[in-house]
Amino acid sequence: MNTPDVPQQRLETALLLLLADVDLDEERVERCRELLARSGQELEWGFFVDQAARHRLLPLVARNILRHGLHRTSAIPYHWVYTFVYFGNRNRNDLLAREFGQVIRSLNDSGLRYAIRKGPVLGERLYGDAGLRPVSDLDVLVEPRDAAPAGAVLTGLGYVQGKLSSDGERIEPFSRRTKIYWQLNVPVELPYQRISEHDSIETFIVDICSNVFQTRADGARMTGDLLELRTSVSLCGEQGFVLAPEDQFIDVCANLHMEATSLYYVTEGGDLEVLKFLDVAMGCRRITAENRWPTVRKRAEDLGVVESVYYALHHTALLYPESVPAEELVALRPADCDYLDEYGRFEGRPERWQQPFLQRLFDTRRTAEVRQASPIPRR
Repeated sequence: MNTPDVPQQRLETALLLLLADVDLDEERVERCRELLARSGQELEWGFFVDQAARHRLLPLVARNILRHGLHRTSAIPYHWVYTFVYFGNRNRNDLLAREFGQVIRSLNDSGLRYAIRKGPVLGERLYGDAGLRPVSDLDVLVEPRDAAPAGAVLTGLGYVQGKLSSDGERIEPFSRRTKIYWQLNVPVELPYQRISEHDSIETFIVDICSNVFQTRADGARMTGDLLELRTSVSLCGEQGFVLAPEDQFIDVCANLHMEATSLYYVTEGGDLEVLKFLDVAMGCRRITAENRWPTVRKRAEDLGVVESVYYALHHTALLYPESVPAEELVALRPADCDYLDEYGRFEGRPERWQQPFLQRLFDTRRTAEVRQASPIPRR
């Protein structure tokens, strides 16, 4: 199992990438052991934990450290932290699943056509272990005309469209300016939240979306077609609806492309997270195992999102080279690939990164290179 050759890579990020997968073969585990034996005392463990958290890998890394006994060496300090992180995340996700199951049940009762995206779908149906992948919210896809009725379903469950107050005591409405901007310019509803009764969860969050292809101005017109092909599965303890397998994969790719290049995420440093590329790598493995690549290629062409799929595959192949079939990269490669180093195109303000991808991936100061602010208000 190969790992990327990152220029001037720090020992901490080398170890992180070795641990950043669901199933580690013995060769990879041995490389971890060798690195720890050779250089464990030199590692800056604060930096390691910071990077694992930034890239939303900490629960997965913790599970791998525990599963393979890497914590039994004196090279890893405070190894109890990893125990608490993994089991704490598993417990938190179980509580989220219980809450989101109620949302799914209410959506079913409403008769609305919907599909659950990302978070719990990936955690339950792709990773297969509730403790491995952090889940922050429930993403619900509906057609634009059903956004308000879906919001009414959430309101009936005690959700409020707003943000948590600074004292954590209530959900406050967004400003009028923010509401108007999002209604006119963003194909995602402002989040619905409900204050949690659990210490490990501040609020339950549900996002209603009417366009999974936000890099395309006309992406919302494809939502009906996506929902027409949805499938019924067991999710969060309920029978709910998710996108068809090929559409799920394309959705993950398109979401990665949007978040990696949108100023809304770039300016906050949330553009690049290794977990998002692992999501794509895991999806690639399943698509390969189920021989779905011809359908994925055709579906991406029909939906007009080949650029987004290629963007995700190209960068995922740099981190997980064995997961992305080389022939699919060739088949999906657009004629013009200049966009691969751009950001801000989503807002109509394209700029080019100066640092290559693998260098800026772990650079916590990469936002200093960004010369523009996101026009999307957050409060």
